[in-house]
Amino acid sequence: MGQNPTMTGLKKELATISNQQWTVLISLLALVNMVVLGGLVWLLTIQSPGAFRRVLAQAPATRTPFPTFTTTPTGLPPPTSIGTFVPTWTPTITPTPLPTDTPTATSVPSRTPIRATAVPVPTETPTPAYDYVGTVRQLTACENAGKHHIFAYVRDPAGNGLPGVKMRVYWEGGSGGEAVLTTGTKMENPGLADFAMFKGSYFVEVLDGSSQVIGPISPDIPVNELCAETDNGVANSLYHYSLK
Repeated sequence: MGQNPTMTGLKKELATISNQQWTVLISLLALVNMVVLGGLVWLLTIQSPGAFRRVLAQAPATRTPFPTFTTTPTGLPPPTSIGTFVPTWTPTITPTPLPTDTPTATSVPSRTPIRATAVPVPTETPTPAYDYVGTVRQLTACENAGKHHIFAYVRDPAGNGLPGVKMRVYWEGGSGGEAVLTTGTKMENPGLADFAMFKGSYFVEVLDGSSQVIGPISPDIPVNELCAETDNGVANSLYHYSLK
């Protein structure tokens, strides 16, 4: 049985209307009905209240149903699925804390006590009682060779002769007396001064500073001594002795 070309075209037109467009169209029709119904209610209630009651008393009007259209699906190609990105859950790796090394207690070596070295207390150098001290030595027979002198030497602590030092020589016995000697007048040594003795006892001291008195010194030795080198039998004899 052949189809009506008009109906076939209508069906095709209706088939082109999408579901969303049908929804909008039906919504507009419903809105129009609501506006019309609202205006009718306003007219009846405000303008003619009695007429509104009469209308309500009448049997409800039969609503003419809207035609139902069945859309015939056309052979449209199936929709191409668009890949929806589904986020891939990447597990977060929580780093496992490394074990902390427990510090090993380091033993502190005990300090060996060091005995302090005793600092030696410097020995005080005794202050000499005199600035000048002396000794006496008798010359040998060969050294003396018959002389009768005092050979007085004045030296510093290093043994060097000191010129220009004054000495006092005094004696006892006989008439007594004294003499002042000055070193540095002899060529042999700058610290030498000599004095000829005769009888009696002699004493020597330095005048430049405090001095020890050297003596008694005497040539009164009644013994003869031979110098074998010179064969002098009286190189040392009574009143002919020398000292230094």
